[in-house]
Amino acid sequence: MLFFRTTSHELLRARYNSLLKDVPVAIFMAMSALSIQMLVLKDSVDWKLAIAGPAFRMLICAGMLLYWFRHRNEHPPTHAIHRRLDIGSCILIFAGLVTFWRSLYIYPLTDNFGHYYLIFHNTLYGFCFAFILRKIGTAAYLYNLVMITSAIACVFIGHIEHAYLIALLIVVFEVGMLLAMHASGTVFDQWVNATYETQALLKDNQRLANQDVLTQLPNRRQFFVQVEQELILARQTSQCFAVGILDLDNFKPVNDVHGHHIGDLVLVEVGKRLAQIRPDEVRFYRLGGDEFAFHLVTDDEHASLRQIAYEINQAISQPISIDGLRMVIKASMGACIVCDQQTSAQTLYEHADFALYHVKRTERGNLEIYSDTLEKERQQLNRIDQALRAADIHAELFPVFQPIIDIDTGEVGAFESLARWRSPTLGDVSPALFIPVAESLGMIADITKLMFRRAIHSMSHWPEDMRLSFNLSAYDVTNQAVIEDLISIMQTSHLRAGRFVFEITETALLQDFETARENIKRLRQAGAKVALDDFGTGYSSLSHVQHLPLDKLKIDRSFIKDIETNTTSQTIVRSILALCQGMHMECVAEGAETESQVRFLQAMGCQWVQGYYFAKPMPEAEIQAYLGHAPTPIA
Repeated sequence: MLFFRTTSHELLRARYNSLLKDVPVAIFMAMSALSIQMLVLKDSVDWKLAIAGPAFRMLICAGMLLYWFRHRNEHPPTHAIHRRLDIGSCILIFAGLVTFWRSLYIYPLTDNFGHYYLIFHNTLYGFCFAFILRKIGTAAYLYNLVMITSAIACVFIGHIEHAYLIALLIVVFEVGMLLAMHASGTVFDQWVNATYETQALLKDNQRLANQDVLTQLPNRRQFFVQVEQELILARQTSQCFAVGILDLDNFKPVNDVHGHHIGDLVLVEVGKRLAQIRPDEVRFYRLGGDEFAFHLVTDDEHASLRQIAYEINQAISQPISIDGLRMVIKASMGACIVCDQQTSAQTLYEHADFALYHVKRTERGNLEIYSDTLEKERQQLNRIDQALRAADIHAELFPVFQPIIDIDTGEVGAFESLARWRSPTLGDVSPALFIPVAESLGMIADITKLMFRRAIHSMSHWPEDMRLSFNLSAYDVTNQAVIEDLISIMQTSHLRAGRFVFEITETALLQDFETARENIKRLRQAGAKVALDDFGTGYSSLSHVQHLPLDKLKIDRSFIKDIETNTTSQTIVRSILALCQGMHMECVAEGAETESQVRFLQAMGCQWVQGYYFAKPMPEAEIQAYLGHAPTPIA
């Protein structure tokens, strides 16, 4: 620009918009002043100077006013604003120069009143117009200088009494005017800058409020907002709409082993991969931790949803290399689809989350779509939740015991204590159902300690060399207070500590491996034994054996059920038996239900077996009778 210089486009536009309001006022004042000038000078100078000149300038003002009226509501681009301000600045400077020349030309032709009028006229023009149009920048100051100079010149070229005092008065007011113009312009600029900074902060805060800082994906808040909007659109177009939630199956060990920094980098990489999957069809969100969500329009046959799930797993399961580490991450997914029924974003999320909960318990790494079957299961869990909240656990929960048998001798070496719940409203409830609910309700610690005391009471009537295997939940293993309470209960029982075997699962270890390891050490320091249950089904089983002070491994029943025909299961069982022998640990095979399975295990060199072939879990009252009729050794 020639007269208005700024590097801020926002400030440029703000000044332009402000001038749009001031320009008609300035034009109206100019036309009014020209009309008065014609009345004052019509008898003093030639009509061409008194009437024609001002009239021509009034026509120019009228044209400018018409141009302003036509363009007052426009929002021109920055380059157009530059051009218009340049033109306006040039017109203002040119008008000041014309007024300067005209005043000096007609000043000698007027009488004493005309002299004072011209001085007063130019001074007011210099003050008022420059102040009104101050946002135009440098041109306003130049116009002011020209008009005040012409007024002072008129003071000295005439025979004005006390000319120096009048000139001094004009200069004093001029200084005040310049200071006021500068201060007003500075305050306006500061206000504009502060306004735009505030708007920028608001936009940034809005972005942060709706975006996950780590992955740059939209966040949980934005997920629910968008799902509600998409649901409305789907209803209007009669389309099926799906919401999915995915959870990284083996992400927690990454944090535990490599630290949260590496874990964050893994999440960032996962976020990038998800964002690249069909961005025009599906949108991904990070809900928190290692949980992500997505939604899309799908078909009632679920084909597009299943294809998206396949592409998600393909993208995520590609190896991730960070700081020389190579990791493979997989995901489990739960989804819910609605086609015509009314529902909310929260309901869709809850159903998809339950589908995810189900697939993580049954078949990790796959997609589970919410169905009527899952709805019945969810309602059942809700009933269990309500019943457990109201339950008298001392009256309704009790232990049962399943023997662990020495195949070669037929002797009972130990009993595993298993919790049972007989609800007055629901009947017998499987521990596979009520234990997770008890954990979510924060009741599991009380149940664990209650079952342990009752198991010890039963154990006190067993032969002195018979052991008790007792299961610990994920919460128990990672809670130091619970472990210390169990040790205290064990010690006050006055039973030999070596007869106690605490069983933990690899899933429990994943909750907090370091804390679990410390608590296992506490149990062993107290004299108890520790067994790793369901061995072979968890994450990185061998690393757990290597880094944990274990006394026993229990082979998961999934390897026993088809051991006679499945060569892979046979290989795994042989490997586990060899591992236990090499590390001087006991090994128990769970889930033996037939004589042929037991014989197969015996041929492999397995000594300890547990399963329905020998006995189902029995109440305390039946143990003595069972011990009196011990199983016959397998010949």
